[in-house]
Amino acid sequence: MRRLMSVLCTCCVGLLTVLAISSTTAFAGGKPGSSGGGGNGVGKVCLCHIPPGNPGNAHTICVGAPAVKAHLGHGDALGECGSSASTCGGESGATCPTDQVCKKDIGFCAATAEGTCVDRPMCPDVMDPVCGCDSVTYDSACVATNAGVAVLHTGPCECPSGNEACGGTGGATCAEGQFCKTPEGSCSADAEGVCTPLPNICPPTFAPVCGCDGVTYSNTCFADAAGVTVLATGACASGATCGGEGGAACASGEFCKPAVGVCTTGAPGHCQSTMLVCSKIVDPVCGCDGTTYDNACLADVAGVGVNHEGPCDCCQPASCGGAAMTACTAPLVCHKPDGACAADAEGVCTLPPLNCPPVIDEVCGCNGTTYSNGCVAAAAGATVSHTGACTP
Repeated sequence: MRRLMSVLCTCCVGLLTVLAISSTTAFAGGKPGSSGGGGNGVGKVCLCHIPPGNPGNAHTICVGAPAVKAHLGHGDALGECGSSASTCGGESGATCPTDQVCKKDIGFCAATAEGTCVDRPMCPDVMDPVCGCDSVTYDSACVATNAGVAVLHTGPCECPSGNEACGGTGGATCAEGQFCKTPEGSCSADAEGVCTPLPNICPPTFAPVCGCDGVTYSNTCFADAAGVTVLATGACASGATCGGEGGAACASGEFCKPAVGVCTTGAPGHCQSTMLVCSKIVDPVCGCDGTTYDNACLADVAGVGVNHEGPCDCCQPASCGGAAMTACTAPLVCHKPDGACAADAEGVCTLPPLNCPPVIDEVCGCNGTTYSNGCVAAAAGATVSHTGACTP
Protein backbone atom coordinates (compact mmCIF):
# COMPACT_ATOMS: atom_id res chain seq x y z
CA MET A 1 0.00 0.00 0.00
CA ARG A 2 2.87 2.35 0.74
CA ARG A 3 4.17 1.79 -2.76
CA LEU A 4 0.78 2.72 -4.22
CA MET A 5 0.84 5.92 -2.18
CA SER A 6 4.19 6.90 -3.64
CA VAL A 7 3.10 6.08 -7.19
CA LEU A 8 0.30 8.65 -7.04
CA CYS A 9 2.76 11.49 -6.45
CA THR A 10 4.75 10.48 -9.50
CA CYS A 11 1.63 9.93 -11.62
CA CYS A 12 0.25 13.38 -10.79
CA VAL A 13 3.37 15.04 -12.14
CA GLY A 14 3.61 12.62 -15.08
CA LEU A 15 0.01 13.21 -16.14
CA LEU A 16 0.43 16.98 -16.12
CA THR A 17 3.64 16.63 -18.10
CA VAL A 18 1.97 14.43 -20.74
CA LEU A 19 -0.93 16.84 -21.07
CA ALA A 20 1.42 19.80 -21.40
CA ILE A 21 3.51 18.07 -24.06
CA SER A 22 0.46 16.91 -26.00
CA SER A 23 -1.15 20.34 -26.12
CA THR A 24 2.09 22.04 -27.10
CA THR A 25 3.00 19.55 -29.81
CA ALA A 26 -0.31 18.56 -31.38
CA PHE A 27 -1.56 22.10 -31.90
CA ALA A 28 1.62 23.83 -32.89
CA GLY A 29 -0.28 25.87 -35.46
CA GLY A 30 1.74 25.07 -38.59
CA LYS A 31 5.13 26.25 -39.74
CA PRO A 32 6.74 29.39 -38.33
CA GLY A 33 5.81 32.49 -40.24
CA SER A 34 2.68 30.97 -41.78
CA SER A 35 -0.61 32.79 -41.93
CA GLY A 36 -4.22 31.73 -41.64
CA GLY A 37 -6.57 30.80 -44.46
CA GLY A 38 -5.29 27.65 -46.18
CA GLY A 39 -1.81 26.39 -46.88
CA ASN A 40 0.13 25.87 -43.69
CA GLY A 41 -1.69 28.55 -41.70
CA VAL A 42 -2.68 28.77 -38.08
CA GLY A 43 -4.90 25.86 -37.06
CA LYS A 44 -2.95 23.46 -39.27
CA VAL A 45 -0.76 20.69 -37.86
CA CYS A 46 2.36 19.60 -39.74
CA LEU A 47 3.29 15.93 -39.99
CA CYS A 48 5.94 13.85 -41.73
CA HIS A 49 4.13 11.71 -44.33
CA ILE A 50 5.80 8.64 -45.85
CA PRO A 51 4.05 7.41 -49.02
CA PRO A 52 3.42 3.62 -49.01
CA GLY A 53 5.90 1.83 -51.23
CA ASN A 54 8.18 4.87 -51.47
CA PRO A 55 9.78 5.52 -48.06
CA GLY A 56 12.50 7.63 -49.64
CA ASN A 57 9.92 10.22 -50.68
CA ALA A 58 8.90 11.28 -47.15
CA HIS A 59 7.60 14.83 -47.11
CA THR A 60 5.89 17.29 -44.82
CA ILE A 61 2.14 17.82 -45.00
CA CYS A 62 0.00 20.19 -42.92
CA VAL A 63 -3.59 19.21 -42.17
CA GLY A 64 -6.46 20.47 -40.07
CA ALA A 65 -6.54 19.45 -36.43
CA PRO A 66 -9.52 17.04 -36.86
CA ALA A 67 -7.49 14.96 -39.36
CA VAL A 68 -4.42 14.58 -37.15
CA LYS A 69 -5.60 11.43 -35.35
CA ALA A 70 -6.25 9.58 -38.60
CA HIS A 71 -2.79 10.44 -39.97
CA LEU A 72 -1.03 9.47 -36.76
CA GLY A 73 -3.03 6.26 -36.56
CA HIS A 74 -1.67 5.29 -39.99
CA GLY A 75 1.92 5.88 -38.94
CA ASP A 76 2.64 9.51 -39.87
CA ALA A 77 4.76 11.37 -37.31
CA LEU A 78 4.17 14.78 -35.75
CA GLY A 79 6.55 17.51 -36.92
CA GLU A 80 8.28 18.24 -40.20
CA CYS A 81 10.42 15.66 -41.94
CA GLY A 82 13.33 18.09 -42.27
CA SER A 83 15.24 19.07 -45.35
CA SER A 84 16.20 15.47 -46.02
CA ALA A 85 14.86 12.33 -44.39
CA SER A 86 17.74 9.85 -44.10
CA THR A 87 17.19 6.25 -45.13
CA CYS A 88 17.87 3.30 -42.85
CA GLY A 89 18.08 -0.46 -43.11
CA GLY A 90 18.61 -1.72 -46.63
CA GLU A 91 21.78 -3.39 -47.80
CA SER A 92 23.92 -0.85 -45.97
CA GLY A 93 22.20 -1.57 -42.67
CA ALA A 94 22.19 2.14 -41.81
CA THR A 95 20.74 3.01 -38.40
CA CYS A 96 18.90 6.08 -37.13
CA PRO A 97 19.89 8.52 -34.37
CA THR A 98 18.84 7.56 -30.85
CA ASP A 99 15.87 9.94 -30.89
CA GLN A 100 14.48 8.49 -34.14
CA VAL A 101 13.13 5.17 -35.40
CA CYS A 102 13.34 3.42 -38.75
CA LYS A 103 9.88 3.43 -40.37
CA LYS A 104 9.32 0.83 -43.09
CA ASP A 105 6.42 0.08 -45.39
CA ILE A 106 3.74 -2.33 -44.20
CA GLY A 107 4.77 -5.95 -44.74
CA PHE A 108 8.53 -5.24 -44.95
CA CYS A 109 9.89 -7.00 -41.86
CA ALA A 110 13.30 -8.10 -43.10
CA ALA A 111 16.33 -6.38 -41.62
CA THR A 112 17.47 -5.63 -45.17
CA ALA A 113 14.23 -3.75 -45.97
CA GLU A 114 14.79 -0.04 -46.51
CA GLY A 115 13.01 2.57 -44.41
CA THR A 116 13.16 6.23 -43.42
CA CYS A 117 14.35 7.74 -40.14
CA VAL A 118 11.51 9.64 -38.44
CA ASP A 119 11.10 11.18 -35.01
CA ARG A 120 9.51 8.89 -32.45
CA PRO A 121 5.83 9.99 -32.66
CA MET A 122 3.38 10.91 -29.93
CA CYS A 123 0.27 8.79 -30.57
CA PRO A 124 -3.42 9.62 -30.08
CA ASP A 125 -5.70 7.35 -28.10
CA VAL A 126 -7.29 5.59 -31.08
CA MET A 127 -7.93 1.91 -31.75
CA ASP A 128 -6.88 0.83 -35.25
CA PRO A 129 -5.00 -2.41 -34.47
CA VAL A 130 -2.01 -3.57 -36.49
CA CYS A 131 0.21 -6.62 -36.21
CA GLY A 132 3.87 -5.79 -35.68
CA CYS A 133 6.77 -7.70 -37.18
CA ASP A 134 7.43 -8.94 -33.62
CA SER A 135 4.01 -10.73 -33.68
CA VAL A 136 2.60 -8.28 -31.09
CA THR A 137 -0.72 -6.49 -31.70
CA TYR A 138 -0.44 -2.69 -31.31
CA ASP A 139 -3.33 -0.24 -30.88
CA SER A 140 -2.31 1.57 -34.08
CA ALA A 141 0.51 1.88 -36.61
CA CYS A 142 1.63 4.98 -34.71
CA VAL A 143 2.09 2.98 -31.49
CA ALA A 144 4.09 0.34 -33.40
CA THR A 145 6.31 3.04 -34.91
CA ASN A 146 6.81 4.56 -31.45
CA ALA A 147 8.05 1.15 -30.27
CA GLY A 148 10.42 0.97 -33.27
CA VAL A 149 8.55 -1.98 -34.77
CA ALA A 150 7.61 -2.32 -38.45
CA VAL A 151 4.00 -3.28 -39.29
CA LEU A 152 3.45 -6.75 -40.72
CA HIS A 153 -0.20 -6.18 -41.62
CA THR A 154 -3.26 -4.18 -40.57
CA GLY A 155 -5.57 -5.77 -38.03
CA PRO A 156 -4.56 -7.76 -34.93
CA CYS A 157 -2.08 -10.60 -35.11
CA GLU A 158 -3.62 -13.99 -35.63
CA CYS A 159 -3.30 -16.44 -32.78
CA PRO A 160 -0.06 -18.37 -33.32
CA SER A 161 -0.17 -22.09 -33.79
CA GLY A 162 1.10 -22.26 -30.22
CA ASN A 163 -0.55 -19.91 -27.70
CA GLU A 164 -1.39 -23.04 -25.78
CA ALA A 165 -0.73 -24.23 -22.26
CA CYS A 166 2.85 -25.10 -21.39
CA GLY A 167 4.85 -26.19 -18.37
CA GLY A 168 2.81 -27.73 -15.57
CA THR A 169 3.06 -31.36 -14.53
CA GLY A 170 3.01 -32.42 -18.19
CA GLY A 171 6.05 -30.28 -18.98
CA ALA A 172 4.66 -29.22 -22.38
CA THR A 173 7.15 -27.11 -24.36
CA CYS A 174 6.63 -24.26 -26.83
CA ALA A 175 7.57 -23.91 -30.48
CA GLU A 176 10.73 -22.18 -31.67
CA GLY A 177 10.55 -18.41 -31.26
CA GLN A 178 8.20 -18.72 -28.27
CA PHE A 179 8.63 -19.05 -24.53
CA CYS A 180 6.42 -20.30 -21.72
CA LYS A 181 5.09 -17.15 -20.03
CA THR A 182 3.94 -17.90 -16.48
CA PRO A 183 2.26 -15.50 -14.03
CA GLU A 184 4.49 -13.13 -12.06
CA GLY A 185 6.08 -14.87 -9.09
CA SER A 186 5.56 -18.38 -10.54
CA CYS A 187 9.18 -19.51 -10.45
CA SER A 188 8.49 -23.20 -9.86
CA ALA A 189 9.80 -25.53 -12.57
CA ASP A 190 6.32 -27.04 -12.94
CA ALA A 191 4.46 -23.70 -13.09
CA GLU A 192 1.84 -23.54 -15.84
CA GLY A 193 1.93 -20.83 -18.49
CA VAL A 194 0.99 -19.93 -22.05
CA CYS A 195 3.23 -20.13 -25.14
CA THR A 196 4.02 -16.53 -26.09
CA PRO A 197 6.18 -15.14 -28.94
CA LEU A 198 9.60 -13.85 -27.88
CA PRO A 199 9.62 -10.06 -28.41
CA ASN A 200 12.19 -8.86 -30.95
CA ILE A 201 12.26 -5.22 -29.82
CA CYS A 202 11.58 -3.78 -26.37
CA PRO A 203 10.80 -0.17 -25.39
CA PRO A 204 13.57 1.79 -23.62
CA THR A 205 11.31 2.36 -20.58
CA PHE A 206 13.17 1.83 -17.29
CA ALA A 207 10.83 -0.09 -14.98
CA PRO A 208 13.13 -2.72 -13.43
CA VAL A 209 11.86 -6.20 -12.60
CA CYS A 210 13.59 -9.11 -10.91
CA GLY A 211 13.61 -12.35 -12.90
CA CYS A 212 13.33 -15.83 -11.44
CA ASP A 213 16.97 -16.26 -12.49
CA GLY A 214 18.03 -13.55 -10.02
CA VAL A 215 18.85 -11.06 -12.78
CA THR A 216 17.43 -7.51 -12.86
CA TYR A 217 15.89 -6.58 -16.23
CA SER A 218 15.13 -3.02 -17.42
CA ASN A 219 11.45 -3.89 -17.86
CA THR A 220 9.15 -6.88 -18.28
CA CYS A 221 9.68 -6.97 -22.05
CA PHE A 222 13.42 -7.61 -21.63
CA ALA A 223 12.65 -10.44 -19.19
CA ASP A 224 10.24 -11.89 -21.77
CA ALA A 225 12.89 -11.58 -24.48
CA ALA A 226 15.19 -13.66 -22.28
CA GLY A 227 12.39 -16.18 -21.72
CA VAL A 228 12.52 -15.55 -17.97
CA THR A 229 9.52 -15.33 -15.64
CA VAL A 230 9.28 -12.18 -13.53
CA LEU A 231 9.66 -12.87 -9.82
CA ALA A 232 8.68 -9.39 -8.64
CA THR A 233 8.67 -5.75 -9.71
CA GLY A 234 11.74 -3.75 -8.76
CA ALA A 235 15.41 -4.66 -8.95
CA CYS A 236 16.62 -7.92 -7.43
CA ALA A 237 17.94 -7.55 -3.89
CA SER A 238 21.68 -7.96 -3.57
CA GLY A 239 24.03 -8.50 -0.68
CA ALA A 240 23.75 -10.63 2.45
CA THR A 241 20.59 -10.60 4.54
CA CYS A 242 20.67 -8.51 7.68
CA GLY A 243 18.47 -7.29 10.51
CA GLY A 244 15.35 -9.18 11.42
CA GLU A 245 15.22 -11.77 14.19
CA GLY A 246 18.77 -12.93 13.56
CA GLY A 247 20.06 -9.39 13.89
CA ALA A 248 22.92 -10.01 11.45
CA ALA A 249 25.14 -6.95 11.03
CA CYS A 250 26.72 -5.63 7.82
CA ALA A 251 30.41 -5.11 7.18
CA SER A 252 32.17 -1.74 7.43
CA GLY A 253 31.14 0.58 4.58
CA GLU A 254 27.73 -1.12 4.28
CA PHE A 255 24.30 -0.55 5.78
CA CYS A 256 21.20 -2.71 6.15
CA LYS A 257 18.75 -1.57 3.48
CA PRO A 258 15.12 -2.63 4.10
CA ALA A 259 12.41 -2.77 1.47
CA VAL A 260 10.92 0.55 0.32
CA GLY A 261 8.34 1.74 2.82
CA VAL A 262 9.75 -0.28 5.76
CA CYS A 263 11.20 2.13 8.30
CA THR A 264 10.97 0.00 11.46
CA THR A 265 14.21 -0.14 13.45
CA GLY A 266 15.87 -3.52 13.02
CA ALA A 267 13.72 -4.44 10.02
CA PRO A 268 15.16 -7.23 7.81
CA GLY A 269 16.97 -6.17 4.65
CA HIS A 270 20.07 -6.68 2.52
CA CYS A 271 23.53 -5.26 3.02
CA GLN A 272 24.25 -2.42 0.60
CA SER A 273 27.45 -0.44 0.12
CA THR A 274 27.53 3.22 1.14
CA MET A 275 30.59 3.75 -1.06
CA LEU A 276 28.64 4.77 -4.13
CA VAL A 277 29.02 7.36 -6.88
CA CYS A 278 25.57 8.78 -7.59
CA SER A 279 24.25 10.55 -10.67
CA LYS A 280 22.95 14.12 -10.59
CA ILE A 281 19.52 13.01 -11.81
CA VAL A 282 16.79 14.49 -9.61
CA ASP A 283 14.23 11.79 -8.79
CA PRO A 284 13.33 12.66 -5.18
CA VAL A 285 12.70 10.08 -2.49
CA CYS A 286 11.71 10.51 1.13
CA GLY A 287 14.10 8.79 3.53
CA CYS A 288 13.07 7.00 6.69
CA ASP A 289 14.76 9.87 8.56
CA GLY A 290 12.22 12.34 7.15
CA THR A 291 14.76 13.91 4.78
CA THR A 292 14.15 14.35 1.05
CA TYR A 293 17.04 13.05 -1.07
CA ASP A 294 17.54 13.96 -4.74
CA ASN A 295 17.54 10.26 -5.63
CA ALA A 296 17.55 6.83 -3.97
CA CYS A 297 21.31 6.45 -4.47
CA LEU A 298 22.01 9.46 -2.25
CA ALA A 299 19.79 7.93 0.44
CA ASP A 300 21.91 4.77 0.20
CA VAL A 301 25.09 6.83 0.61
CA ALA A 302 23.60 8.30 3.78
CA GLY A 303 22.76 4.78 4.96
CA VAL A 304 19.05 5.62 5.14
CA GLY A 305 16.17 3.45 3.98
CA VAL A 306 13.58 4.87 1.56
CA ASN A 307 10.11 5.53 2.97
CA HIS A 308 8.47 6.39 -0.34
CA GLU A 309 9.14 7.87 -3.77
CA GLY A 310 8.71 11.62 -4.08
CA PRO A 311 9.60 14.34 -1.58
CA CYS A 312 8.70 13.93 2.08
CA ASP A 313 6.13 16.71 1.91
CA CYS A 314 4.34 15.03 -1.02
CA CYS A 315 0.60 14.74 -0.58
CA GLN A 316 -0.42 11.25 0.47
CA PRO A 317 -3.41 9.61 -1.23
CA ALA A 318 -6.64 9.27 0.69
CA SER A 319 -7.90 5.90 1.82
CA CYS A 320 -11.11 4.51 0.34
CA GLY A 321 -13.52 1.66 0.83
CA GLY A 322 -13.50 0.25 4.35
CA ALA A 323 -16.46 0.20 6.71
CA ALA A 324 -17.34 3.78 5.73
CA MET A 325 -17.36 2.81 2.00
CA THR A 326 -15.44 6.02 1.21
CA ALA A 327 -15.36 6.82 -2.52
CA CYS A 328 -12.60 8.55 -4.50
CA THR A 329 -12.92 11.78 -6.44
CA ALA A 330 -12.67 11.37 -10.24
CA PRO A 331 -10.40 10.70 -12.03
CA LEU A 332 -8.98 8.76 -9.06
CA VAL A 333 -10.10 5.17 -8.51
CA CYS A 334 -9.99 3.00 -5.41
CA HIS A 335 -7.09 0.59 -5.80
CA LYS A 336 -7.30 -2.43 -3.47
CA PRO A 337 -4.85 -5.32 -2.95
CA ASP A 338 -5.30 -8.36 -5.16
CA GLY A 339 -7.97 -10.66 -3.76
CA ALA A 340 -9.63 -7.91 -1.68
CA CYS A 341 -13.08 -8.37 -3.20
CA ALA A 342 -15.11 -7.65 -0.05
CA ALA A 343 -17.24 -4.52 -0.30
CA ASP A 344 -15.68 -3.15 2.89
CA ALA A 345 -12.06 -3.90 1.86
CA GLU A 346 -9.76 -0.92 2.24
CA GLY A 347 -7.73 0.65 -0.56
CA VAL A 348 -6.13 3.93 -1.59
CA CYS A 349 -7.24 6.51 -4.13
CA THR A 350 -4.88 6.51 -7.09
CA LEU A 351 -4.77 7.46 -10.75
CA PRO A 352 -5.54 4.61 -13.16
CA PRO A 353 -2.70 3.77 -15.58
CA LEU A 354 -2.80 5.72 -18.86
CA ASN A 355 -1.13 3.06 -21.03
CA CYS A 356 -0.85 -0.70 -20.58
CA PRO A 357 1.50 -3.17 -22.32
CA PRO A 358 -0.03 -5.48 -24.96
CA VAL A 359 0.85 -8.53 -22.86
CA ILE A 360 -1.63 -11.36 -22.40
CA ASP A 361 -1.38 -12.38 -18.73
CA GLU A 362 -5.05 -12.83 -17.86
CA VAL A 363 -6.49 -11.92 -14.48
CA CYS A 364 -10.00 -12.21 -13.13
CA GLY A 365 -11.57 -9.07 -11.70
CA CYS A 366 -13.77 -9.03 -8.60
CA ASN A 367 -16.56 -7.97 -10.97
CA GLY A 368 -16.34 -11.34 -12.76
CA THR A 369 -14.70 -9.88 -15.87
CA THR A 370 -11.52 -11.33 -17.38
CA TYR A 371 -8.86 -8.73 -18.25
CA SER A 372 -5.82 -9.27 -20.48
CA ASN A 373 -3.47 -8.27 -17.63
CA GLY A 374 -3.48 -6.56 -14.24
CA CYS A 375 -2.71 -3.16 -15.73
CA VAL A 376 -5.85 -3.27 -17.90
CA ALA A 377 -7.89 -4.23 -14.83
CA ALA A 378 -6.44 -1.27 -12.91
CA ALA A 379 -7.23 1.05 -15.84
CA ALA A 380 -10.85 -0.11 -15.63
CA GLY A 381 -10.87 0.57 -11.89
CA ALA A 382 -11.36 -3.14 -11.15
CA THR A 383 -9.77 -5.05 -8.27
CA VAL A 384 -8.02 -8.30 -9.25
CA SER A 385 -9.58 -11.38 -7.68
CA HIS A 386 -6.96 -13.88 -8.88
CA THR A 387 -4.59 -14.62 -11.75
CA GLY A 388 -5.99 -16.48 -14.73
CA ALA A 389 -9.30 -16.09 -16.53
CA CYS A 390 -12.58 -16.06 -14.63
CA THR A 391 -14.41 -19.36 -14.55
CA PRO A 392 -18.09 -19.45 -15.52
